[in-house]
Order: sequence, then structure tokens, then C-alpha cells
Amino acid sequence: MNILIVEDDLIVAKHLQYLLNGFGYDANDVATDYSTAVELLNGKVFHLAVLDISLNGYQTGIDLAHHIRENFKIPFLFLSSHEDIAIVNAALQASPHAFLQKPCQKITVYTAVKLALKNYRLAALAGESNQEEKQDSTVIKDALFIKEKHMFTKILLADILYIRSDDNYLELHTKKKKYTIRETLKNMLQQLPANYFFRVHKSFIINLNAITSINYIHVMINDIEIPITNDNRNELLSRVKTFS
Repeated sequence: MNILIVEDDLIVAKHLQYLLNGFGYDANDVATDYSTAVELLNGKVFHLAVLDISLNGYQTGIDLAHHIRENFKIPFLFLSSHEDIAIVNAALQASPHAFLQKPCQKITVYTAVKLALKNYRLAALAGESNQEEKQDSTVIKDALFIKEKHMFTKILLADILYIRSDDNYLELHTKKKKYTIRETLKNMLQQLPANYFFRVHKSFIINLNAITSINYIHVMINDIEIPITNDNRNELLSRVKTFS
């Protein structure tokens, strides 16, 4: 999981990197101001942003939080040493998913990150019941169009090898590269043609055309092992026989 750190104190930023990487996250991107942060967000998929309320320049972390909420739809938490109630109230208006007070301690950083991810996930699950929720993917004829940087990229269905779910994100593994989008496996499965794609596990959809071998517990796609659940094994075997 990629985490963006937006902090103008490089000592604090380095300390956060050390802690977050130690928890198993990828926290190697740091911005010290609003414009650099937006540039990084436009160029890479992030799953969480840690935002200092006070930043170098005219625009603050609060401004950046509003920009993230409107354009990127990822969780964020505020980092601050402020005790000014007016500033804290202004930050709360941006509806952060968690709040982290400086100086940062290992346990408080860990707790704040987990809380931000949990709060975001709960909000996303609540939103899934709303049929008006926007999706970041759609299938048209023989292709899947995914939203990337305010544009839609075309991926031929035949080029998709398998799809892996990671909470509210999907990894689309194709013959040439991997794409990451904000989408649920359930929504994706509803869009894909059932005669070519099959859900073998709660976290995986495979392209039946891409299978290279099957054993008792795995489907092989090239050198990738994908698990099969007991409930899906027999159906998959029957589908493959019919498919062939």
C-alpha cells in the first residue's frame, strides 16, 4: 500500500517514513508543499495520504485535503502540533479519516493509519448501497475502460489475465502491465462476460483463456499461482471443459 507523506519538516517526514515502512507500507514519497503533493498524486496511485496541516506556501494541508476528497477519493489523516481550536475546527471541516498529533510515536502512528483505513472502508461500504455511486470502470463490447487521471484507458478483455482484490481497490493484471483502480470485485464481476471470466476465490477473478494448468488448490496463469476455493473448484473444472 502506497502512502504519501506531505510534511515540510524533513526530520518529521523521515521519522514517519521509517515508522510506516517498518509497518510494511510503502511510504517513500514525500512532498513539502501543496503543488508538489498534487504532482505526486497525479503521477502515482496512493492508498493513503498523511497531511501536515501547516505547509510551506500559501496553500495548507487543509486545502490539499479538500483537493484529495474532490479528485482522488482516498483516505487521509491530518498531522499537526497545533493546539489552536480554530485551526483544529477548520481541519475537521475537511472530514479527515483520522488525526495524528506531533510528536509522532510508533503506537500512535500505527493506530492513526489503521483508524483512517477503517473509517474510509466503512464509508465506502455504506456508499456501495447507494446505486448512484460512481464507478471507475465500465465494459463496452470487447474492452474495459478504467479511469486514470481524469481520463479513461482502454484495456482489451482478452489481454486481462486475472484481477485481484485489495479492499476497495482492484489490481488488473494484463499481458503487459498492472493497473490499479478503485472498484469492488463484485461490481467488476457483474460487468465482465461470464463465459470468459470466473471468480475462483473471494479475492480473484481469472480469464478462462489465460489458464495454463490447474491442480487441486491452485489455478496457474503462466508462473502465477491463484487459489481456488473448495466451492468453486468443481464449477471451474466444468466451465473449463465446456469452454474448451
